[in-house]
Order: sequence, then C-alpha cells, then structure tokens
Amino acid sequence: MAHIEASFFTTRFEDEKFSQKMVEALTQAVGSVLGEEAANDTAVVLHGIEPCNWGYRGKLLG
Repeated sequence: MAHIEASFFTTRFEDEKFSQKMVEALTQAVGSVLGEEAANDTAVVLHGIEPCNWGYRGKLLG
C-alpha cells in the first residue's frame, strides 16, 4: 500500500476541483511506477498550510 501526504498553500484549495485532481494525479503516478494494483491500494492525504507558516530558504513566505 502506498501512502502519500502532500502539503500545499491553503489558497490552492479555493479551486473546488483541486483536491480531486491532485488525488487522481498522485494515484496515477503510483500506478505508472508500481502498477495498477498498487494504485488501487493508495491512500492520499492533502494538507493545507497558510503561507505565514511555510518557510523557504530560511525565511517565512507569508
């Protein structure tokens, strides 16, 4: 079983289709590498992070 956790800025979730598209794309990626059986047993968790809590190159973005 594959378990994928991915974090995105909360603004990504303003698009109502984002979560479904991302879950489908990540599941398909697993399937393309590990096969269809693995894709059918894949769990995906999406996290929303406020930019003020996201650091990059030693600095907060928000």
